[in-house]
Amino acid sequence: MEKIQFIFLIFFFTELISVYGSGINPVETRKSLTAIKVSVPPKIDGILDDPCWQEAPVAGNFIQYAPYNGRPATFPTKVKVVYDDKALYISAEMYDPHPDSILHELGKRDADRNIQSDNFSVDLNPFHDGVNGETFKLSASGVQTDLKRSPSVRHGRDMNWDAVWQSAVKINKNGWVAEMKIPYSAIRFSKVDTAVWGINFWREIKRYQEYSSWNRVDRVVGNSFNYMGDLVGIHSINPPLRLSVTPYVSGYLQNYSETGGWTNTYNGGMDLRYGINESFTLDMTLIPDFGQVQSDDKILNLSPFEVKYNEKRQFFTEGTELFNKGGIFYSRRIGGRPNEYDSAYSVLAPDETVVTNPEETQLINATKVSGRNKNGLGIGIFNAVTENMYALIKDNETGKERRLRTQPIANYNMVVLDQSLKNNSYLSLENTNVYRFAPKDEYNYTANVTATDFLFKEKTNKYSVGGQVALSQKYYDSLDTQLGHRISLKGGKTGGIFRAEYQMTLMSDTYDPNDMGYLRHNNEISHELSFSYNMYRPKGIFLSSRNELNFEYSGIYNPRAFSNFQVSLNSFNQFKNYWFVGGRLKYSPLGEDDYFEPRVPGWFYHTGQKGNIDVFAMTNRNKAFSMGMHANAGGEFTNYKQRYFGFSLSPTYRISQRFQLSHDFEFSRRIRDIGYVERNESQDSIWFGMRNGTTVSNTFTTSYIFTRDIYLSFRVRHYWSMIDYSDTYYLLKSDGNIDKSNYQGSHNINYNAFTIDMDFVWRFAPGSEMSLVWKNSVYSSGTELIPNYADNLGNVFSSPQVNSFSLKILYYLDFQSLRKNIS
Repeated sequence: MEKIQFIFLIFFFTELISVYGSGINPVETRKSLTAIKVSVPPKIDGILDDPCWQEAPVAGNFIQYAPYNGRPATFPTKVKVVYDDKALYISAEMYDPHPDSILHELGKRDADRNIQSDNFSVDLNPFHDGVNGETFKLSASGVQTDLKRSPSVRHGRDMNWDAVWQSAVKINKNGWVAEMKIPYSAIRFSKVDTAVWGINFWREIKRYQEYSSWNRVDRVVGNSFNYMGDLVGIHSINPPLRLSVTPYVSGYLQNYSETGGWTNTYNGGMDLRYGINESFTLDMTLIPDFGQVQSDDKILNLSPFEVKYNEKRQFFTEGTELFNKGGIFYSRRIGGRPNEYDSAYSVLAPDETVVTNPEETQLINATKVSGRNKNGLGIGIFNAVTENMYALIKDNETGKERRLRTQPIANYNMVVLDQSLKNNSYLSLENTNVYRFAPKDEYNYTANVTATDFLFKEKTNKYSVGGQVALSQKYYDSLDTQLGHRISLKGGKTGGIFRAEYQMTLMSDTYDPNDMGYLRHNNEISHELSFSYNMYRPKGIFLSSRNELNFEYSGIYNPRAFSNFQVSLNSFNQFKNYWFVGGRLKYSPLGEDDYFEPRVPGWFYHTGQKGNIDVFAMTNRNKAFSMGMHANAGGEFTNYKQRYFGFSLSPTYRISQRFQLSHDFEFSRRIRDIGYVERNESQDSIWFGMRNGTTVSNTFTTSYIFTRDIYLSFRVRHYWSMIDYSDTYYLLKSDGNIDKSNYQGSHNINYNAFTIDMDFVWRFAPGSEMSLVWKNSVYSSGTELIPNYADNLGNVFSSPQVNSFSLKILYYLDFQSLRKNIS
């Protein structure tokens, strides 16, 4: 195996060097647009009658990105750019001979692709490095979307970043018009006498599913930020003082049905943003309040792995693209569930009960400094401090109460250095450190993780090599240190119609970044080889098609052992009627040795051959009614005849341009599933059980958009999972097989999670809003099975629940505006 890997790497690097040295320029024609400096800026009203627009040069001749990559756009578009000492101003005229057919559905801010509307957007990269930048997007209905662009975030798009900028749109007899004002305080750039910024303009005609850009983007290569044009003519502007504060006040009214009565709390705090210089920004939150974030979609977890929930707190989602480098930062570790939350129940004396046990750790403050200098060096520094957390335990006989610490004061730090290189390449170094202020008998260790993340591409952007290397360290004392490591390398032909890529991952059994990061499991060695064919231009009934064949071999690092070999085939296709259809086939011909299900190092559970199939489809979303469909089925080809199947339906009905209803229904069924039940340490015994499982999930979502700044949304979710053990239990043997056992126990589970999230939001000024939120939650788990859905739902409504009503007002104060008003 080592010899084969060596030969492959030699071949790859030889091919890479030969292509890298060819001198091919991926941008055959880089367009240039001159921005004009004006003394009187335009009025942002969607009416282009300002004198400054009459003298500005025009950017036109847009080229299709999809569906016909390289063809001229269907309708003309004209864009102009002017600037003054405070902001960049952009106007766009989108000609359309059928203005009554322009889609213009309203939606929330940052709706992006989730509304059926034509769009105009600007990609802006003042450093012109082909890697990082911002996108400002405006729908034909006036809805703003802004996002950060970076290879370190999923799909290269950080939707959580919010800037304060102005815009206006108008639909007229010739099509529609967009007008933008992007203040310099919203972007980062270096102070130079004469600047050349990277820029590109995009237009989307929704009814044709057509995307076009001013500077042509080769879809075969795929990285749009490498195909920016030049914005020239910018000179003699100084980055402004970027200082803003956003104070907030909030009030909560809560009711816990178990205790009865209502309680109220009041909070106040502030977010601060300060531009240290033209490139770096300090963000700080003091006494934050995250009580209005959407409820987690909790599930019943029978696996040996932790469930990873999405981050929804704005401070931890906005502007964190640098901190995602290296894969060692999971912000929900900060202010999450106390580490010793469960201990409050395991240490109870016979006559004791838990009075209170907070599920979230109180965050005192958090600070981050991030930015990128003119040489392409990105620097990120993060720090957060959390408070001591205690459970309150009461002796029912004496009435005496005692406190049990479930989380000590903790300090979280992260430092990132990320150097942008030519050809969309980068090299970064990351470090996280967690220190808990606790006595030796509690959390007597410091956790430290260091990682490097790199990607190197040649000039055509079709070949690349990249990877990550990480070292985790836990210092218990000067003589006791736990070290672990992870290595991940990948490379191949990652651009073009035909692609081939190899990836290798190695993680030791002691690698542990989970004090500040998230890792599903360690102790793994895997090799993956993938081949893909991608059709980017319409052909026959297809608009586009992506198809991939994967071979994956995985094993255990310690002890060195085989785990699984899997072959998979994936396909994703868009048809000319704008339907999406795709699927996946997976097959493991040798079965699997699962070293994680037994929950004991060195033990494994052997399964036979297994496979599954997934198919999905999405109808044309331009229609008032659309439907998403998904189905899957599979099993293990053993004597136990384990099977599973499931399906989901996601209908969406757009009643009007303001009102939309959607429903997500999911159903899954597992038959004769076998999994871990219990372990007896004294007897060194591990028991598995056979079980049937049924899971049903219903999520209803609706929203009414009064204006682009005022909207009401409502979301209700009910998740029900019922696990029925058949009183058939097995004893796991050292060879991975199982034998029937006379084990006795009751492990049935009937789990429900019911949540309601309703919020009314009014953005009454740029960056400022008032939000009124109602949250209701019910979580119940028991051993009594209730097979009837209606009866089960009725039982949920009679279970203990929490109701919360809250009002929060935050106001954005910008120093530049304040100084202007004062003067």
